[in-house]
Amino acid sequence: MVGLGIAVGLVFPPFATGLGVPAQYAERPVFKAACLGAGFLVGALSYALCRCLVGGRLAVLSSHLRSVAQGISQASRTGDWTQSTSQRIRVDSDDQLGETAQAFNSLLDALEAGEHFRALVRNASDVITVVDPSGTVTYQTPSVGWVLGYPPGTLIGTDIHDLVHPEDARTFRDQLASVVRGAPPTSSPAVRMRHRNGSWRWTETVVNDLRDDPAVTGIVLTTRDVSDRRELEEQLRTQAFYDPLTGLPNRALFMERLRAAEELEHDTGTPAAVLFLDLDNLKAVNDTLGHDGGDALLEVVAQRIGACLRPGDTLARLAGDEFAVLLGGPQSGEMAPRVAERILAALREPVLVVDRMVRAGLSIGLATTTTAGVSGIGLLRAADIAMYVAKTSGKGRCEVFQPSHHADHLDRERLQADLYQALERQELVLHYQPIVDLTPRRVTGYEALVRWEHPTRGMVPPVQFITLAEDSGLIVPIGRWILREATRQAAAWQQSDGRGPRMSVNVSVRQFQHPDLVDDVTEALRASGLAPDRLTLEITESLFAEDTAGTTQKLEALKALGIRLALDDFGTGYSSLSYLRRFPIDVLKIDKSFVHGIATCSEDRAVIGAIVALGQILDLVLVAEGIETADELAALEQLGVQYGQGYHLGRPAPPQHASPGAERRRSGSPGAALRSAPAPRAATAAPPGGVDPVRGATTRGHA
Repeated sequence: MVGLGIAVGLVFPPFATGLGVPAQYAERPVFKAACLGAGFLVGALSYALCRCLVGGRLAVLSSHLRSVAQGISQASRTGDWTQSTSQRIRVDSDDQLGETAQAFNSLLDALEAGEHFRALVRNASDVITVVDPSGTVTYQTPSVGWVLGYPPGTLIGTDIHDLVHPEDARTFRDQLASVVRGAPPTSSPAVRMRHRNGSWRWTETVVNDLRDDPAVTGIVLTTRDVSDRRELEEQLRTQAFYDPLTGLPNRALFMERLRAAEELEHDTGTPAAVLFLDLDNLKAVNDTLGHDGGDALLEVVAQRIGACLRPGDTLARLAGDEFAVLLGGPQSGEMAPRVAERILAALREPVLVVDRMVRAGLSIGLATTTTAGVSGIGLLRAADIAMYVAKTSGKGRCEVFQPSHHADHLDRERLQADLYQALERQELVLHYQPIVDLTPRRVTGYEALVRWEHPTRGMVPPVQFITLAEDSGLIVPIGRWILREATRQAAAWQQSDGRGPRMSVNVSVRQFQHPDLVDDVTEALRASGLAPDRLTLEITESLFAEDTAGTTQKLEALKALGIRLALDDFGTGYSSLSYLRRFPIDVLKIDKSFVHGIATCSEDRAVIGAIVALGQILDLVLVAEGIETADELAALEQLGVQYGQGYHLGRPAPPQHASPGAERRRSGSPGAALRSAPAPRAATAAPPGGVDPVRGATTRGHA
């Protein structure tokens, strides 16, 4: 600008002559020097004025532009855009500088408007990462800090694959590569990413290819932490598919694996085998040691069974005391019996439970795809049927499923279905076996024994349906009906003075445990009019393995009615002298297993002699069961047994043939005819009337 003023001073003298300045003055050196000086001064003043006014405003604009440029450059590297803007420039003119200032302020407005969306990205819970096609990180949001613990800047330039768990790296790499090749955006399966503290977090990542977007120019990974959800899913899966006590697979998971094994056998012919295991004495342990003791036993049993299996085999707990084992592979059929024997051997060793040694017996049913396929039923059902056979034929053993087992099981199910209708159709009848005073050979009482007159099968032996009644729960309504019918018949035989033969009725453990037993007895006595002392309830020693406090209370309630209590099959169950002292027992019935050997076996004779002495000391009535020969009868009389029953003395018979006035002698027996006071009639069997056939009960069903 100073040069421009000097140039104007040089050309001004000729220009001055045109303005009327005399030439002699314009040509003078002094005039020319004055023009040059004036031009210099004007140029210098103009430069100074422009630098002061315009330059200052431009300097402010330049400073703001540099600040914004540095902030944007830093935000692009770190992801932190909070320092990317600047203060506005004051617009104090409407010239080009004012317009420039306005344009700058508009740029800042646009940046701050974008800051709203950048703030959303910065504070999003999802981690947003931009990588190049090879996986190198070019941009990272701050959220990576609270998700994975890394400062955002430390990941720039690193390989994203380095964060992925080695077991998941291939899946993640394949997903990224497929998007790079042009596949649509996808969400990856859950993969684990390394946290800064060394732990692994479960994540899900959505991959988008935004290389054509000039604002991004990269592959965008949106990663979400799903560790909490994954943990909850695992907890729910554990609750749904695993037993909380033993940690074993439950029935649902076992059935899932069993279906897979059956499908594999169908598709490839690979055989499989199933062992169905049932504990024989869990209830007794629960009753004696409590449910904590039972749980401890189950845990030990699970561990011992598992120790007998291969790593690939499946052991599951199906229900309270039921386990199942699934064996797969070409040799599973041959291996299954050996596995069963190892399990039985492992559980023969006593188990320490609550400071007591307990033996955990098992019954095992074994089925293979070959044997189950012949019968057209599933493996588990076949093994269950075989287990039932093992349990009902001795327990503590393994039974291999056979097609005949299935046929027997179907017949048993049909019989059980008919049993539900037996009460309503009045198909059950009572037969009465005399109880005899051995010295005068006089009938003093009867034991009521249930029989089933099936409409198509004929007379069904009690051994075939009593167990079904126990298993189904029908034992309670059947037992209630027997109690009513027996007391009604005894009342019909009762004499005018209230005397007459006593009536003995068996009560099963399940019927005894039913809360209505005392009310049922009370109602039967009331409805029949039978004197309470004429009724005897027979219980078994197995009852004493149950809750002794509740047992004592119920026995005392029954005794308060005035009836008698008999201990049946004495000497074969939980025999203990303490039971005779603690419980209000009136009668001991000596089991027939001792009676059968009394004439030839000195040990049986000694046992019965001891029982007789015990009965005399405790003032108990003794009844010998199962007397079938004259020799047995004579030996019992010699030992001082007062009462007896058995085929030699009288078979069970319908009431019209079992009346106290009838002669009761076994055909072909040398024994004398039995005598008793005459009775006028036999009671007509009453219909069960209102008995619920789906509730449980019965007495002993065979002589």
